[in-house]
Amino acid sequence: MPVADDPNSGSLRTADGISAGAYRSTLAYDRGADTITDRATGIVYRPTSDGVFAAPDGTRLSPGWKVFVGLDNFERILTDRDIRGPFLGVLVWTFLFAAVSVVVPFGVGLVLATILDGKRLRGHRIYRSLIMLPYAFPAFLAALVWQGMLNTDYGYVNVSLLDGAHIPWLTDPWPARLSVLAVNVWISFPYMFLICTGALQAIPAEVTEAARIDGAGRQVLRHIKLPLLLTAVTPMLIATFAFNFNNFNVIHMLTGGGPKDPDAPIEVGFTDLLISLVYKLAFGGSNRQYGLACAVSILIFVVVAAISVIGLRRSRAFEEQT
Repeated sequence: MPVADDPNSGSLRTADGISAGAYRSTLAYDRGADTITDRATGIVYRPTSDGVFAAPDGTRLSPGWKVFVGLDNFERILTDRDIRGPFLGVLVWTFLFAAVSVVVPFGVGLVLATILDGKRLRGHRIYRSLIMLPYAFPAFLAALVWQGMLNTDYGYVNVSLLDGAHIPWLTDPWPARLSVLAVNVWISFPYMFLICTGALQAIPAEVTEAARIDGAGRQVLRHIKLPLLLTAVTPMLIATFAFNFNNFNVIHMLTGGGPKDPDAPIEVGFTDLLISLVYKLAFGGSNRQYGLACAVSILIFVVVAAISVIGLRRSRAFEEQT
């Protein structure tokens, strides 16, 4: 509650609802001049056209107020050197991360599903259950477990598997990227295995039997099963790409987007995806850039929507050919 009618006189504030203390802001607002003055330093902050109070040296107070900026945030992303460079780097890494996180788990899942498709393999049900174990863990929990296992000093991978090696899996740019990809593949391949197993079992036995009678032999998988499987799972692969394009959990829980890029003028790391960059722009530090974060979010939507539309059209064309 305010101490007096003048807000600059301070107020009583409480953290527990029982006791209260006097609080007086270090900033004083002059209604007549429409300025804010720092009582300790004497710096005067004046309103700007983009909705914030700024000092003569460019220091800005946050938060500001809502103003119409049009396409200014998109223009900053494309023309401002301080933002364009880090943004393009994160964009390329996001595409690479999403693509690898679809292709590699799908390849691993397809190979395992093909091997365990036949019932001649003894214990195939046990093997299928063991393969599904990584999928039974929540993704964020698995990322936290791997974060401990990949710790440079006392992680299980360095201490036990590599005999005390000192490999900075999560604190060096390229090892961190490889670690993020490896962990995401480990989390994702059981799902791909499950989908591929279902798609293979859905292929009528008469189709493969007719192909063998016609002399297809070992080419049944390549020329019969694989085209039919791709027709069934292509929409799922597109959805998986879109999911990994915005896979915030693994990045945030495993590396937090780090290690930080020391040459970047904004808060960005070597493993940041566009979605984690949005989080840092909007909620990281004191200089919160909500407008810029919204602009990047809209760009993410446009990219994912375009890829989805193109992929679904090609999948329909592929389905007509098969």
